[in-house]
Amino acid sequence: MVNEKVAHPQDPRQPTEKPAIHCFKCGDPCKGQVLRVQARHFHLKCFTCKVCGCDLAKGGFFMKNSDYLCTLDYQRLYGTRCQGCGEFVEGEVVTALGKTYHPQCFVCSICK
Repeated sequence: MVNEKVAHPQDPRQPTEKPAIHCFKCGDPCKGQVLRVQARHFHLKCFTCKVCGCDLAKGGFFMKNSDYLCTLDYQRLYGTRCQGCGEFVEGEVVTALGKTYHPQCFVCSICK
């Protein structure tokens, strides 16, 4: 009869220890407060606008081509301007002959 002891390396992590979450932007492990956007995790200080670098954790943002953008930069780059007043249009719009207007800006060009 052969009595042989085989050593098995133990996993250094405890069985209840969760794998580290890494910041999508900087790649460092996240500790403390973490922001989760879709399936990505960020340090609060790392969740910033791709264009201007402003903090997105406290305000609204848009995602375009996997980039996170603040509202102002999104409008500036991809927004539609009203043909009547020149400002960006959001929400309810009127479209006529391929042009976009705020409802209050869509008026008769003769009567105004």
